[in-house]
Amino acid sequence: MQSSTVNSALSAVSQSVSGTYVQDVSIKMLDNAIDLNNTMAQGTIKMMENSVTPYLGSNIDISV
Repeated sequence: MQSSTVNSALSAVSQSVSGTYVQDVSIKMLDNAIDLNNTMAQGTIKMMENSVTPYLGSNIDISV
């Protein structure tokens, strides 16, 4: 009878550790997705800022 109790306790501990690991991985993946989203948003903002003045850099004035 004691063996059954030990096995169920070990099973509960291993499931708890496994669940914690899965949760930690999920949180890290979410953190990476948020960082990527912020980087893409900054790039989009920069493109929108550049589109306001599209004529910059398109003409070169040369005097000799």
